[in-house]
Amino acid sequence: MRNRTDPAHLSLVDDYRRGDDRFMRSDQRARTPMFVDEAETGLVLSGLRRYNLFTTVFFLGRQSLLLRELADRSGVRPGQDALDIGCGPGKLVRVLGRRVGQGGTATGVDPSDEAIAHNRRRDSRHRYIRSTAQELALPDAAFDVVTCTFVMHHIPEQHRGAALAEMWRVLKPGGRILLADAYLSERFRRASAMTQRLRRRKPGDPAAAVDVRRYAATLRELGFTAPEFVASGHRTAMLLATKPAGAFEPGQVRADPPRGEHSQ
Repeated sequence: MRNRTDPAHLSLVDDYRRGDDRFMRSDQRARTPMFVDEAETGLVLSGLRRYNLFTTVFFLGRQSLLLRELADRSGVRPGQDALDIGCGPGKLVRVLGRRVGQGGTATGVDPSDEAIAHNRRRDSRHRYIRSTAQELALPDAAFDVVTCTFVMHHIPEQHRGAALAEMWRVLKPGGRILLADAYLSERFRRASAMTQRLRRRKPGDPAAAVDVRRYAATLRELGFTAPEFVASGHRTAMLLATKPAGAFEPGQVRADPPRGEHSQ
């Protein structure tokens, strides 16, 4: 097994965070880039084969174990409606689909035409919709569980708050949100900082851009319960929160004003 602190491995993680040219941009050796950068949408998947190869390497061939853990942590149950935002090749959608069973639904959304076409060809049981996270083409309060994994750092920073607000909107009261992204231990961060110095790169936290804890305050402001941070054993961290059962929906008219409010 590769040493997790050797320079080659640290370089791979740094590439994941920064979108290094070897993975994220087209070059003379690759006709199709893994992602294309669209100004208002963000990084959009365009090379599924390269992406699948990259995730296999990054997760050391254990992605199936991570997908099961994500489904477990989401709390999804039989008969529920689940949504995966930024579904890419649809692997988590299909895991969620097995959890909800015949009485539930699993839906994947992604801004990538290639990803949606690929999923529709290979999977007729679940629904796949082309949509951005910040403008979901979905109705209010439609899902019991919303997952968004390894996606938030692909969305332009100025639109991330809107994306989280859309997740709130499409969740049913009592519904659960799961955000996940790459996670490096403190030991790993120190080793990476050392590698950056050896490579004469500007010092910095290699995990700051993908740390899901940065979204905790926004989730609280939207009305979610106190977010719970969970570090996985698969180089991944999760942020979980619940939309309160009595959450007020946009456009909903309250039958009885809260105490202290008076009709005019």
